[in-house]
Amino acid sequence: MRKQNTIYITLLLSLLTACQGSDLPAEEGTPLAFSTQETRAGLSGIFGDFKVWGTCTADGDEYIMQGYKVRYDNTVGWTYIIGEGTESQRLQYWDNAAAMYRFHAGAPAERVAEMGESHVTMSMKSTTTLSETCLFSQPNVVGRTDAAFGNTVNLRFTYANARINLAFRYLADTPVSITDIRLTPPAPYATAAALRMDYDWTKRTTAAGTLSATERSGDALAFSDVQIPANSDATVFTAIPWYMIPDPSVVGKWKVSINTGSGTKETEFTIDEAWQPGRAYTYRFEYTAAANLVFTGTTTELFIGESPEEGGEHNFN
Repeated sequence: MRKQNTIYITLLLSLLTACQGSDLPAEEGTPLAFSTQETRAGLSGIFGDFKVWGTCTADGDEYIMQGYKVRYDNTVGWTYIIGEGTESQRLQYWDNAAAMYRFHAGAPAERVAEMGESHVTMSMKSTTTLSETCLFSQPNVVGRTDAAFGNTVNLRFTYANARINLAFRYLADTPVSITDIRLTPPAPYATAAALRMDYDWTKRTTAAGTLSATERSGDALAFSDVQIPANSDATVFTAIPWYMIPDPSVVGKWKVSINTGSGTKETEFTIDEAWQPGRAYTYRFEYTAAANLVFTGTTTELFIGESPEEGGEHNFN
């Protein structure tokens, strides 16, 4: 089980110096460089770019990266000065007189609807694939006395989406196929929305987020079929997890219906807490020939990586 929904992303900007000449001008100092604990292969299924905002505090705030686009280049890795969309950006350097740097980011770049000194707004859609998954970074503050100052800066990303899934137990002497699985909401849910995350730099935290729905639907959610072996006591998940926008308004009695070959069975259950970004919610059910479909409980977990303090691991399974 994964413990933390954090992604460490590569910005191999130190490699970019090769594109500007083998030697940096001495007066420029050390270029801002970010490191990774992730491989390109682990990220390519989701996005190939993101936007970053950077602030340097010296005599006053200087916005050194106002929504810089950072993209992946097969030769040099993550870069903010090479390739499409980066033409007006320039390499930035550590200022040894600065008191503090602050960074935050949103991914992928096309889903960043708005970005400012202390917030990022992601444009989101509900989806059954990874294509609409959005992420925002945790606040990153580097003070002049910090070990990271002038060295590696790690951006830690968190899912803006929640993941919804269903799981079933069916006790029978023969294999069972559960089809036509539907999850019906008590009210229209957000199918498109803007999620704004605000940063409290004094506490180095992000707010819970504010969701503004732009499109809603009351249609049932369709899930993939489930194949359950004979005499199995295991709980079987649907094959396709649903990545949903966390929508505080969709609480109350939801309805689940299935078909086991002997007709449609259904039951109701209550969701009494709003879905939270980066969490996976699995709603579990059981059915036997002697009883109707029964709701047996909810499993909630962070669905990405290990503890950020211990390095983190990226996995989209």
